[in-house]
Amino acid sequence: MLIILILLVNEININLTLFSWWRDAFDVYVIRMPQNNVYFLSDIHLQIEIDEKEIRKRNHLFSLLEKIQSEKAILVIVGDWFDFYFEYEHVITKNYFDVFVKMKNLRDAGVDIYYHSGNHDYWLGDFITNHLGIKVFHEPVTLKFAGKSFHLNHGDGLSKDDNKYRIMKRFLRHPVIIWLFKQFHPDWGHRLAKLVSYKSREYTQETIESLESRIKENRIYAESIFKSGIDYFITGHIHLPYIESFEDHTFLTIGDFIQHNTYGHFDGNELVLKTWK
Repeated sequence: MLIILILLVNEININLTLFSWWRDAFDVYVIRMPQNNVYFLSDIHLQIEIDEKEIRKRNHLFSLLEKIQSEKAILVIVGDWFDFYFEYEHVITKNYFDVFVKMKNLRDAGVDIYYHSGNHDYWLGDFITNHLGIKVFHEPVTLKFAGKSFHLNHGDGLSKDDNKYRIMKRFLRHPVIIWLFKQFHPDWGHRLAKLVSYKSREYTQETIESLESRIKENRIYAESIFKSGIDYFITGHIHLPYIESFEDHTFLTIGDFIQHNTYGHFDGNELVLKTWK
């Protein structure tokens, strides 16, 4: 009965979303920072299980983080840093320990980190915020750097046709479902997480044409954001790097750090798409 009630509530929310699919465009929390050296990363998908491929990816990522640390720049994460992340009250994932250390080192060196959660790492909690000192946003947010506004949206569920996904998204993020998941022993929870992560990873089954179509849909969505005076719209989720600049605004899909190793960089004047070699 509880599950049925949750689904009914979500169904009402989804129907409202179909008629105002752009409504979260204005649910923003604006902060203003003076720095003008900003790195934007998304879709690293750090794995729970570590193999040789994962070690190579982490070493490559860590080399970029060391550059960011040396410059005392700002790091903005636009979702799916982890392939799965869930916080229990007293337990953290041991195979992420080296990642946590790197993030703590960044903070200790004076690097500000802003983290907009994605569809794989929505369940960020107080370990990330209180112990690592990272500012977390669970909804679309606008940040300001060097007088320019940057709207962040992970990019999942923006298409008008993503009805089934939006239902699943609201279901998995419901407080009751989160509470129920916490009742699992962490070992069992991580096993179940692998299944949820696999179901959520739609990009593994999509063609380049399908990804390009999704980027186009997100770009259409971004037009409603630009009308409110936003300078830059930055998204992830779609694992295909893309940037398009107009006269007074720029649309960026970061890509990923799995195949493309791409990231966005803002130097105080211009936002560009780069590849980390």
